[in-house]
Amino acid sequence: MLEVKANILIVDDHPDNLRSLAAILSRAGYKVRKAISGKMALETIRSHPPDLILLDIKMPQMDGYTVCSTLKANAATQRIPIIFLSALDDIADKLKAFTVGGADYIVKPFQAQEVLIRVNNNLIIAHQRQELLAQKKKLQEQNAQLQLLLTLTHRISQTDDFHSALTITLTKICQTIGWDFAEAWIPNAKGTILECSRGWYSRAPTFDLFRYHRITTTFAPNIGLPGRVWLSKKPEWSTEISAESAGCYLCVEKALNLDMNTSVGVPILFRDRVLAILVFFKQARSEPEPGLIELIQLIAAQLGTLMQRIKVETALFEANQKLKQLVTIDGLTGIANRRKFDQYIHREWKRLFREQLPLSLILGDIDFFKLYNDTYGHQAGDDCLRKVATKIRLIVKRPADLVARYGGEELAVILPNTDAQGAIHVAETIRQSVENLKIIHASSDISHYVTLSLGVSSLIPNPLVNIETLINQTDKALYRAKAGGRNQTVAEYSIPANLSCQI
Repeated sequence: MLEVKANILIVDDHPDNLRSLAAILSRAGYKVRKAISGKMALETIRSHPPDLILLDIKMPQMDGYTVCSTLKANAATQRIPIIFLSALDDIADKLKAFTVGGADYIVKPFQAQEVLIRVNNNLIIAHQRQELLAQKKKLQEQNAQLQLLLTLTHRISQTDDFHSALTITLTKICQTIGWDFAEAWIPNAKGTILECSRGWYSRAPTFDLFRYHRITTTFAPNIGLPGRVWLSKKPEWSTEISAESAGCYLCVEKALNLDMNTSVGVPILFRDRVLAILVFFKQARSEPEPGLIELIQLIAAQLGTLMQRIKVETALFEANQKLKQLVTIDGLTGIANRRKFDQYIHREWKRLFREQLPLSLILGDIDFFKLYNDTYGHQAGDDCLRKVATKIRLIVKRPADLVARYGGEELAVILPNTDAQGAIHVAETIRQSVENLKIIHASSDISHYVTLSLGVSSLIPNPLVNIETLINQTDKALYRAKAGGRNQTVAEYSIPANLSCQI
C-alpha cells in the first residue's frame, strides 16, 4: 500500500482531464480530490484545505485566475501552492497566472512525468516555506523570551522589595506569553503551609474576585498544584483543572467559573530549598511547552537569588541594629548609656546652634542611694534603678527627647527645643512620679520612699557658651537641690564669662 504523500485538489471542468490527472497522482501515492468548477473548488477548499491545487484556467462562470485571486486574498488559504493547467501557451497568459499568485504553469496536453515532477517540486518548496515560517516564529518567540529574561534580570537586580519584583515578573511573563492570571505562594514561617503572596497579575478585572478568594486560601504539602510543586520541587503543567476534585484543588469551582483550562506551577529554589512557587493560569486549553517552562525556571532562579539576598541583608541589618543598640543602650536600665548621651547632646547642640533654639538638660540623682544598697542589697538597688529609669522614660515621650543613664544612680534627660520653664515642668513631673512609685526606702533621711533630686538648666547655643557650660550649670543646679534638702528641683541660669564656643 502506497503512503499518501499529500492532499491534492484538481479543478477542471473537463471530466477526461480530471480522470487522467487523478489516475497519475493516485498511482504516485497522493490523495486526490476533484472539483468541476471554480465555485465548487472554493467551497471544498474552505471546508478542507488541500496541500496543493492543480487549477484549470478556462472554466465557465469563474475562471482559474479568479479562483486563484480569491484564495490569495484569504490569509487561511494564501499559502496553498497553485499550479495552473491550460492549453494557452501565450506568454501573456503565463505572466497573468504568476501575477495573480500561481506557483507554476503546465501546458496541456500534459505529460505524466512532468506533472509529477512539478507537483513534487512545489510540495517541497511549500514544505520548506512552512518550515522557514515555523523557524522564524520560533526565533521571534525565543528573542521575545530572551528580551524578557534580560529585562526581568535587570529589574530584579535593581529592587530590594521581593513582592514588587514578583508583581513585575508575573506581569511581564503573562503579557509576553499571553496568559491570564498569575500568583505566587510562599511557605509560612513554620514551613507547614503555603500562603498567597502580595505579588500577582490579572489580565482583566473579571479575575479580581478570583484573586480575592485566593488570598484567603492556604495549601498544605501535596494539596493542589502549589502543594504538589512544593513537595516535588519540580514544575508541573496541568490541562485537567476541571478533573481535579475540590479536595485536591482548592478554589477549583471559582477557577471553572472563569473557564480556566490550563495552569502551570514552577518552584523558586535556592540550594534545593523551595522559597516560593509561581503559578500561572490560562483560559484556553494549552499543551505543555518545555521552552516556556524553561524560561520561567530561569526567571525563577533570578527571583530565588533576590529572595536569598534580601533575607541575608535583612538579617545583617537586624544584627547591626542590635549591635548599635547594645553599644548605645545601658544594659541595666534599658535606657541610653553615657556614650549615647555624649553623641546626642553634641548633635543637638550643633543643630540648635544653627536654628537658634533652646536646649535644656535635666540631671537627676536618687537620694541616699548608697544607703538603699547597703540596706536592701545591690540586686534590690538594681531593681530600684530600673523602675526609676522606666518611669522617667514613660514620662518623657517626645521623639527628640533622650533619657540616659549619666553615671551610677545619676540619670539625665536631654530636651531639645525646650525652654527653662518647660524643662522645670518636666523635671517636677518626673520627681513627683518617682515618689509616687512608693518604693520603700527606710534608710532615707527625708522620706519613707525613694525620691529624686533634680537640676535643670537651659541655653540657646551661641558663640559665648559651649556644651560644658550647659552640663556644668545643670550639675551645679543638682548640687544645690541636694544641698537644699533633696527631693526637689532646682534651676540654674548663670552663665560663666569668657567661654569659647566649641561646636
